[in-house]
Amino acid sequence: MKKIELRSRNLLRKVFNGISVTSIAFTFQACYGMPPDIDCDVRFMGTVISKTTNLPVEGIKVALNDGVLYGFTNKNGKFDIYARKWELDCEQCANNKVNIHFLDVDGADNGHFADKTISITKPGCDGEVDVNRVELVEKE
Repeated sequence: MKKIELRSRNLLRKVFNGISVTSIAFTFQACYGMPPDIDCDVRFMGTVISKTTNLPVEGIKVALNDGVLYGFTNKNGKFDIYARKWELDCEQCANNKVNIHFLDVDGADNGHFADKTISITKPGCDGEVDVNRVELVEKE
């Protein structure tokens, strides 16, 4: 009988210890929050407009370097792409540059535009790159 009581007491002690440690961990996280992001994040943003009409262009594919990271312009011609610093390192990034490609991939929905590529100096950690206004030439 004493063996059963001793085993029950040991089991309850282990359960209580586990709950205590878990409670401390949750309390610590609630007080101090999640740890900061350790990756270097870079935000690429800007607006694409038509060179002839000076109006925003929707549906333009904006791709970084080799095209794995990309986004599309919205109805206001704006784009926003987040990339980790290591995602910007590739064989095509010669001379510490990042290539940003603007591609008209939606057909004639918003007109036909010639593709354009611009190169910028590779940004630092946790930076923002405002490409500002990119003008695309309409094809005839």
